[in-house]
Amino acid sequence: MLQQIDTAIAFSVVMLMLSLIVTAVVQVITALADLRGRNLASGLENLLRQIEPEFREKLPDGSTIAQHIGEVVVKHPAIAHAGTRAKAVAKSELIGVLRDLCSDNPAANIDPDAKAKLKALLDERIPGAGQAVAAAQDIEKQLSNALPGQADKVKAALQTAFGTVSKLEHEIGRWFDTIMDRLSDIFTRRTRVITVVVSVLIVVTLQIDSGEILRQITTSPELRAKLTAMSDSALSQADKTFDNSERASAALADIKKNHSDKPDGAQVAVAVDKVPAHVTRCMDGRNALSEAAVKLADKEELLDEFDNACQAKTRQAMGNSYDEIRGMHSDLEKTGLEIVPVKVGGKSVFDSRVDWVGAYGVRRHLAGVFASILLLSLGAPFWFNALRQLSNLKPAIAGKVAEKK
Repeated sequence: MLQQIDTAIAFSVVMLMLSLIVTAVVQVITALADLRGRNLASGLENLLRQIEPEFREKLPDGSTIAQHIGEVVVKHPAIAHAGTRAKAVAKSELIGVLRDLCSDNPAANIDPDAKAKLKALLDERIPGAGQAVAAAQDIEKQLSNALPGQADKVKAALQTAFGTVSKLEHEIGRWFDTIMDRLSDIFTRRTRVITVVVSVLIVVTLQIDSGEILRQITTSPELRAKLTAMSDSALSQADKTFDNSERASAALADIKKNHSDKPDGAQVAVAVDKVPAHVTRCMDGRNALSEAAVKLADKEELLDEFDNACQAKTRQAMGNSYDEIRGMHSDLEKTGLEIVPVKVGGKSVFDSRVDWVGAYGVRRHLAGVFASILLLSLGAPFWFNALRQLSNLKPAIAGKVAEKK
């Protein structure tokens, strides 16, 4: 029984290490391709298409008005940094950027036709604005009587709240949260597709045969013992790799620490603590921090600090990913496990292109490669949980075996 548990642990270690290599490659690809920024631009395009049918019209360059405005927004200097696309935007920030694009001297270049359509929507007031103003006047009278000496402030606040909402602001308020929530699902699906593609490329190129790996583990007690001994280090390495993906929470922790000895330290700490503990993405972290810090006077400076910190974590993660790939590959080589086959069916695999293709003529090897693709496509979290549960199960089984003896 213990031998079967050790075999399962050893195989899980190998699959986890290979999955972590895939995860590290995926992290590099998503960062280099600016997948989060492109995902935000796509979400803004869907938002604009939803709130105004005219934004679906095409411009001379072939793009739609919604697509053009979405791309301009994510590259707007107010929310983007260092020439890259913004990874997140709050509702108030989006409205502010769209207002700027409609101004006489916008901070970003926008197509004149798109600007005209956007300005028309911004100038159009929502139905019922007249009734809202009348209601606001009644409220103004009541509050002015209840708050003597504050009439001017009451009037200014109510004028801001009533009768000044454009159709653009109203529609963004209706659809913003819905569209942004779906962005998370879209990004997850895209990342999942990239994970599968990377798994296929690595497995097919290197001809990784999970059946052959399992055979080596089963027939070699020494190899099985070495891999089983690596379980703790593999779990530790997985934790580090997963930490690289939790850049938002790491950036928030840095901000809280940096402000701990400043006058606003207590207020910043309260705002940061309101953000969910397990926020992983920069976009989610920024949106949550924007809502939590709404009462802070230096809210915009705090959001800029968060953006810079999250970008720094992203660059650090890219560097760490390369080191992780090398380290994990080195650890597997030390065990003596032959992950990349030298020979298949008695013939060399990588001597020539003909030999490489010919290796797939061995049905058992082809089935093992196909199984490797399926197993790695499950993702590192699956193998992490499997290895952790098996590692926790082994002492219990060992104890029962000792009791029987």
